[in-house]
Amino acid sequence: MDRLPDDHPDIVDCPDCVLPAEVLWRADLPSTDGPVPHVKIRCLARHWFLLPVAQLRGPRPGPARYQGA
Repeated sequence: MDRLPDDHPDIVDCPDCVLPAEVLWRADLPSTDGPVPHVKIRCLARHWFLLPVAQLRGPRPGPARYQGA
């Protein structure tokens, strides 16, 4: 598996509910324009997504940012 750049967080915003989501898996997937970095994420509400790194939202600098629902 390929790693994201060191400055990229392992916790991002869920695209559906904006709760914290953990990056579970990283890989470059093939495309007609060459490899595209993708991640699989899962949030606290158990939504999961496989999406290109370019579509990730937010960095979450630390757990203190989440204040609860």
